Amino acid sequence: MMYLGKLNINKARELIMECPAVLTTSELFRELLRLTRSYALCEARLRHRLGLNDTDLRAVNLLRSMQTPSSGQLARELGVSSAGITSVLDRLEARGVVERRHHASDRRRTLVVPGPNFPVSTGPGQVLLRHLHTFSAQLDEPDRVRLRAELEASRRELDQRETGSSEEHQATTPQPGSRES
Repeated sequence: MMYLGKLNINKARELIMECPAVLTTSELFRELLRLTRSYALCEARLRHRLGLNDTDLRAVNLLRSMQTPSSGQLARELGVSSAGITSVLDRLEARGVVERRHHASDRRRTLVVPGPNFPVSTGPGQVLLRHLHTFSAQLDEPDRVRLRAELEASRRELDQRETGSSEEHQATTPQPGSRES
């Protein structure tokens, strides 16, 4: 009984009121959509500042995410022909954004690497990277591994998915008993 006498009900109410509301999956998804929209706007401003067209900026971003791709790999990723990727790389190389080098063991292959004017530390990707670094530092190693696995699984599924399929609707519709709100 002595313990109950020391319990401050008002303090307990204050603590409960300070607790944040439970964040739903829908709210997280909406925030992700807002982030995507903001990222796209920042990319458009970066593209304008660097004087690049959309395809050229996409090629620069692919170069950031791929380890020394060949011109053929870039063409496939961008959905352009071999003549199209040659034009893109000619423009980027003329500005010093990329350089083309022969593959060490297969001289028929041309690799694309960042050039002296490659925009390394600019753009909206740096903002996301800084926040991801801060967030990641707060996670333990198993949580970082799980987060990476979920991001990779999402990316793979999006890469394989055809737009507008009935499977897509089923995947986005909460199933009975799910925790989606």
